[in-house]
Amino acid sequence: MKSLVKKYLPYALVILAVYLITPLFFMGADKGNFTPVLYYFIFLLTAVGCAAFFSAKNGLDFLFALIAPIAFLFTMFIYLGGFSLFSIILLALYLVAGVFGLFLGDLVFGEERHKKEKQDQKKAEEVLLRAKRRDERESRRINRESSVNSARRERAENQQKESGSVETAPAAEKAPSIDEDDFDYDKYMSDIDKLLEDDKY
Repeated sequence: MKSLVKKYLPYALVILAVYLITPLFFMGADKGNFTPVLYYFIFLLTAVGCAAFFSAKNGLDFLFALIAPIAFLFTMFIYLGGFSLFSIILLALYLVAGVFGLFLGDLVFGEERHKKEKQDQKKAEEVLLRAKRRDERESRRINRESSVNSARRERAENQQKESGSVETAPAAEKAPSIDEDDFDYDKYMSDIDKLLEDDKY
């Protein structure tokens, strides 16, 4: 809302000043013949000119066309004594003049604005494209780091498994077998028999 008021305010002040102050110079019986110049030239030219300058800078905004009729309402009540068929026709005329001024400013004087808008749009597209490329590079980097880390973890797990199997294998080889026995029972029995025979003699 503040930006809208700031955008309208300079032109609205100009229109309001012209519509309220200029009739003072046309008051009096000796200046009555100049009244059509005020209504059909000065007021009309003010509405068209301000709308054209506004549109050349800000683009088409049809709300702006209401400023001149609203300003003329003050003129109508102050200098014309209120509503009349003549004043209503002038209201419609100034409204049409404002719309015409908007189109005139956009078509004739809006070329620079159109070029600037295209340049701004191009710059915005370039910024978006650079941001998209940066995001893609960052995503690829993150994926690459993730794959490298997962490969390292798998390699470490495999090394741990291999070292564990190597340590258990020698232990199994060194463990003595229950079935294996190096004691010579035959020799032991023969020695016992010899001892018994010697005792007899």
